Amino acid sequence: MEYLVIAFIGLLFLIYSISIRQLERTEITGPMFFVLGGGLLAWLLPNEGQELKAGIDFLLPLIELTLSIFLFSDAAKSKLGVLKHSFQYPSLLLFVALPLTLLFGIGCALFLFSDLSLIQASLVAIILTPTDAALSKGLLASTKVPEKIREGINTESGLNDGLCVPVFLIFMLLAKNPESAITASQTLGVFSRELGLAILIAIAATGIFIPLLNFAMKRHYFAQNTSPFLLLGFAMAVFSIAQYFHASGFIAVFVSGLLFDQFSKVEIKKELIEDSEHIADFTSLMIWCLFGFVCAYLVIPKLSSEIVIYALLSTTIIRILPVMVSLQFTALTLKERFTFAWFGPRGLASIVFTLMIIDTQIENKYDIATIAMTTILFSVFIHGISTKPIADSFAKQSK
Repeated sequence: MEYLVIAFIGLLFLIYSISIRQLERTEITGPMFFVLGGGLLAWLLPNEGQELKAGIDFLLPLIELTLSIFLFSDAAKSKLGVLKHSFQYPSLLLFVALPLTLLFGIGCALFLFSDLSLIQASLVAIILTPTDAALSKGLLASTKVPEKIREGINTESGLNDGLCVPVFLIFMLLAKNPESAITASQTLGVFSRELGLAILIAIAATGIFIPLLNFAMKRHYFAQNTSPFLLLGFAMAVFSIAQYFHASGFIAVFVSGLLFDQFSKVEIKKELIEDSEHIADFTSLMIWCLFGFVCAYLVIPKLSSEIVIYALLSTTIIRILPVMVSLQFTALTLKERFTFAWFGPRGLASIVFTLMIIDTQIENKYDIATIAMTTILFSVFIHGISTKPIADSFAKQSK
């Protein structure tokens, strides 16, 4: 049976690779294609769901490492010159819109799901607060869209994963021990360790890596066929070291990427990033296939009108209103503010948080997971379908 599953996934990659240009014309993204493929696989294998349900937590390290590679490469491609002039936008998104989105999400969860406690509703909201720029690649790669929007969305996506980790961990501790109270000093300690230590690890690791890379380049120590592994291995190492010391691996790899962008040599940077991204793309698409497979067993059988309503709200209003409010007094046009607000797709970070919940003994954990996974599923299609039309609308506007 395992070989049939592998053969099916291999066939999906073959079809996707052959028809990618046609798929892009019909506005079908890679994640959409592979989620549908995973759902089809579940339909073909109707009796494999229980085994998968028991072993789903084994996917967590793979997803975390894949996300870390994307965060590093996104940061390494960011244009800090643009951000120096437009950093107010990601700052407002992170420090104004993000808390408002969290509070709005908690309120909607409490209103719609009477079985969830305040802490459980908070877990639902924090799981769905991080965004995933990888699902908006069409927008980020489009030169039709103003740079300040592309870099702002990319920076927000890279940093909000790490900023949400300490909050998520605190909510998860409270959910595990609902009778205990976490003091302000404990909360400050979690944030200091998760964020402060992550930044220190990123600075130290990048400070060693860049001179080492320059030394190896000058003496031709590495070959062309192994160059894709350089940034891949570095991002994985930084993430894992940070996680080992209980810091935020997501923040560590993103800061490392920013430092690499700023201090590495231009002539090698682009090629190394593109090569490592190709490997990460392969892994991420396989994860989306598995996600579609899981959704067929964990999401579809438990769907209710309340879950569907929350998923729609979370992918739209719960994100849009806080962002529009936070950017209200900037120089951005209404359309630019709405673009920032709309592109908050939920992706790998939300899947990581969901799997961490499933791996605990928290009450109502499968209800929390079902709400989160339904929202992610909706986001894959809603944001995937809308990426190209919105990007193209900027080209029409400039004419």
